[in-house]
Amino acid sequence: MRELLKEILEKYPTARANTQFGGQHEIRSLFEKLKDEFSSLGFVANNKNLLVKYSYGKGNWAHTPWIAILDKRETTTTQKGTYVVMLFRADGDGCHLKLGQGVTEIQELYGSGVAAIEELQRRADQVRAMFPNMINSDFDQSAQLGLEKRAKLTELYEASTIYSKYYKKNEIPSNEDLINDISTLVECCEQYVSQDSSGEDLSETPNRKIWAIGLGEGGRLWNESYEKGIISIGWDYLGDLFKYKSQDEIMAKLAELRGPDAQSPTNDSLCCYQFAHEINVGDLVIAKVGRKKILGGGIVTSDYVYDPERREHKNVRQVKWVTTQEAELPGTGGPIKTLTEISRYPEFRELVEAYVSEKTIPDKVVADPYSYEDALKDLFLSEADLKSMIDTAKRKKNIILQGPPGVGKTFVSKRLAYLLMGEKDSSRVEFVQFHQSYSYEDFVQGWRPNSDGGFNLKSGSFYEFCRKARYDLSRPHVFIIDEINRGNLSKIFGELLMLIESDKRGLQNAIKLTYSESEADRFSVPENVFIIGLMNTADRSLAIVDYALRRRFAFFNLPPQLESSKFESVITQAGGSANLVKKIRERIGGLNQVIGNERRDLGPGFQIGHSYFCPVDQIKSDSEWYLSVINTEIKPLIEEYWFDSPDKVDTLLAQLVE
Repeated sequence: MRELLKEILEKYPTARANTQFGGQHEIRSLFEKLKDEFSSLGFVANNKNLLVKYSYGKGNWAHTPWIAILDKRETTTTQKGTYVVMLFRADGDGCHLKLGQGVTEIQELYGSGVAAIEELQRRADQVRAMFPNMINSDFDQSAQLGLEKRAKLTELYEASTIYSKYYKKNEIPSNEDLINDISTLVECCEQYVSQDSSGEDLSETPNRKIWAIGLGEGGRLWNESYEKGIISIGWDYLGDLFKYKSQDEIMAKLAELRGPDAQSPTNDSLCCYQFAHEINVGDLVIAKVGRKKILGGGIVTSDYVYDPERREHKNVRQVKWVTTQEAELPGTGGPIKTLTEISRYPEFRELVEAYVSEKTIPDKVVADPYSYEDALKDLFLSEADLKSMIDTAKRKKNIILQGPPGVGKTFVSKRLAYLLMGEKDSSRVEFVQFHQSYSYEDFVQGWRPNSDGGFNLKSGSFYEFCRKARYDLSRPHVFIIDEINRGNLSKIFGELLMLIESDKRGLQNAIKLTYSESEADRFSVPENVFIIGLMNTADRSLAIVDYALRRRFAFFNLPPQLESSKFESVITQAGGSANLVKKIRERIGGLNQVIGNERRDLGPGFQIGHSYFCPVDQIKSDSEWYLSVINTEIKPLIEEYWFDSPDKVDTLLAQLVE
């Protein structure tokens, strides 16, 4: 391990400065070896909760490459939670081993200012309080000490540090000492995570309180609260509610601000006091609209914070939302107040505990990394073409792959999805196929019959996909639409034609949909959703895609790749000969030239793709396999193209099989 760390520190700065990112690079090999070293450590290998991940960049070299040990109960990403990580300085001077926290989630909640720094420091102190013996260790416990010997990280990353130790390149300790240091931090992390995760066991905390909260008029702030993992209340003009020591102080201040003729602020002052002083970490909370309707439920995970950088509702607590299944409170429901403790009502307590414990939102899937190198192993495209597609997708959010039959549009689209995600995670890819009967109700929302003879409002495939992606904003999700030009696009997309635009994403652009039942029922397309449409250019039955849709997508043509060296490799590796490859290139290439020259009725969009000649099984006989493909797949296509010229069909077929 010691030598691997030194080798990475020696070679990474040069690679980053002089080498293009991607491909089969030595740096990747070094990190893979280091991952294997970490994974083989006994305290890692024997703990099913632990996961080792690394990154030296996605698309470009990272300024600070890293390798981390994560507990899947706490997090599977370095953007949130508490974990052990080793950070490598970009200049190769040394590396940090630290127990730290993810910063991205905190930034989303508190911004990048003082509030975020204070929250990170509060959480770090909370962890340190569990391990008083660490005070006597040689780990640094202060973000303010030893700055000159550590990487010059931002204040946020400094504040995220719980314990750290810096190893200069030429002073890296022995393997035994390294393993002891890593073991110490992993043990701290495991104890903290075990205690933290046990706090979410509903059955072991019967005395926790349960709260019902209204998030803005008509629930208008529910989407924001869900996306950011928070609850919030207004009365911003009171400032930080912690400065008021009692409900009476808040009531007096409200009365002073509102004047003698205003209604008594009893309920408002109680709400403010309870939100700041009585809600506890671990309490259950439901977001409601009116007396009965429940929008979602979760667990309070932070103390009260006043965030002056928010536009409104500056009084905030962090919540882990664990279900968004709509439900109702029993009977006539609860009071119409912003905040109500409903723990004392047995029927409410029983319903909410069962409702929240369902945890209908799935856990994140741990997936293998996926790079350009991985994609290029499978695809016939050049790296430049592939990068152009990815760069455009990141900018535009929506792309369409178009081409004749057999060019591998579906195959390419899935690899593009994995590249956008940076990992091979099929749980974040949805695949649908449009057809003439596909509708807005299938795609977005609509009324469907139920078993009672009535109708229920059901969400469509894209609506549900966006809902899932909204819970996981830090990671890309990809929605693939096959045969996108087969459906009535204006009818299917409806008002979503506007929302899918790259600059119309996010909560600030949320709108009421056709079947929205209240002001709270607003919908937006999250910024982490990418759409890849697939279009067959050889289908005569389809109308030209309207300009409204074309303006919202970037288009890429996928031509046949018969001349690709990878195409040749696919055939020869399956047992085909070089002569077979030559025959396919000459004869199908000649046919494609004829098709391409038929500009009036056919053209390049009708050419024969290479996928027809990519064998699934081993080729036992060149001639038999070739004739089988021609007679069962190519011949029907030619007959369709020249349905009114049988003599030409016969001539072309004769040229293919002579």
